[in-house]
Amino acid sequence: TAIILRLEFIMFWDLSKTLSHNALLSFCIGERGVGKSFAAKKFVINDYLKNGNEFVYIRRYKTELETAYEGFFEQLQSAGLFEEHTFRIQQSKKKVDKFIVDKQVFGYGIPLSTSNILKSASFPKVKTIIFDEFLIDNGTYHYLRNEVIQFLDVIETIARLRDIRVILLGNAISISNPYFDFFKLDLPYKSEFKTFKNGTILVNYIK
Repeated sequence: TAIILRLEFIMFWDLSKTLSHNALLSFCIGERGVGKSFAAKKFVINDYLKNGNEFVYIRRYKTELETAYEGFFEQLQSAGLFEEHTFRIQQSKKKVDKFIVDKQVFGYGIPLSTSNILKSASFPKVKTIIFDEFLIDNGTYHYLRNEVIQFLDVIETIARLRDIRVILLGNAISISNPYFDFFKLDLPYKSEFKTFKNGTILVNYIK
């Protein structure tokens, strides 16, 4: 299984092309299984180990966040990555959750629905924000009221006017969503990338 994963992850989506556009907001949309979350987690771990930059991982609801924690690092290590490191997640009922590598905090887990817990928090070393599964499929979950504004408030709280990158990952379900409506975005059907708002927003259609 480990050998198969080592071969398969090479074929997955490469985040470096997306980040080379230096956009503030990068909307990355593609089919399930192309390695969106895999690539994002690989990137932020490498960014911490090499540069000391921390990250924030966001899901819409606490239940989604807790589900995402299951096997969060195992897939990477099964593919032969970061095998020399020890990872764990420290969960908290009243404060942000913490991602820990080799006994050092290097990331934070936050549910967008209760992001008010950030009011007294400080994230001076955070360079990347990942919002995983920002698009909603038909089911029990729904978008929050004024969600885009709430998400932008989270970015402002974390960044504090610093230069950061925000990566939003979504499955190719429907482009009818609050984010595309708010920023007047659409998919680059004839290419892989399309920029908006003078290059501050990027839409990456992963094929």
